Amino acid sequence: LERQTEDYLTRFEAAIRKCPEVRKCDLMTGSSDYLVRVEITHAADYERVHMDVLSRLPGVSRIQSRFAIRSVI
Repeated sequence: LERQTEDYLTRFEAAIRKCPEVRKCDLMTGSSDYLVRVEITHAADYERVHMDVLSRLPGVSRIQSRFAIRSVI
């Protein structure tokens, strides 16, 4: 997030709860403020979610993405 104030955290958390593609969101320690798990079917779906949802959330200044190749357990 741009800042880690109570207002920024509250606004971000309220907005992320409204995103149907988001399956899990955790407040983290370290260099990333949140770990957000998004469920998609295709890479094109992620592009849409990235552009239309995640990048528009209040306070977001940077997004780092990783994809699972396959689920083991």
